[in-house]
Amino acid sequence: MYCAECGAPIGSGQRFCSRCGRPAAEPVAPGPPAQSALPLQAAPGPAGLPTPRPGYTQPSRLLPHLNVLGILWIIFSAFRLIPGLVLMIFGHMNFPFALLPIPAPLRMFLGPFVGAIGLLMAGVGTAGVLAGWGLMARRPWARVLAIVLACLSLLHVPLGTALGIYTLWVLVPAGADQEYRTLAGAD
Repeated sequence: MYCAECGAPIGSGQRFCSRCGRPAAEPVAPGPPAQSALPLQAAPGPAGLPTPRPGYTQPSRLLPHLNVLGILWIIFSAFRLIPGLVLMIFGHMNFPFALLPIPAPLRMFLGPFVGAIGLLMAGVGTAGVLAGWGLMARRPWARVLAIVLACLSLLHVPLGTALGIYTLWVLVPAGADQEYRTLAGAD
């Protein structure tokens, strides 16, 4: 018998496939002997990507990572959004700067400056929450937004760097754009 998922041979007493772990309850009748000697991925297809043997589907590389990536972006961006909102509030209130012995012209500059930094942080945090939601909902625009935010978050050591590397590792490799478009179109 052969596994219906990956095509690996399954012994008579095996309950699970030794290659992919799928239950052996749905066996496929063996093909000709020459076919069983073929590897799972045969000749290269378009753009040099390997194509699976006929009758077997290649497992999705992106699917297990998209929900995890979306949740991580939402959590990480919430931690950016909260201080951004606090800075925006402090930028509109002159309370913290009124207590400090700072000259009046500098005090007039600090309020809008802190508010602008808060607005920038809140904007990036909101974009990150949208990217996380979009990845989990498989929206077509979410992949590009997540890649842009990942490049920006590489400078936010250590958590932003880790999340940026993970995002780029999942969404940038060859074939990831086509696979994401397929997943986004399937929903």
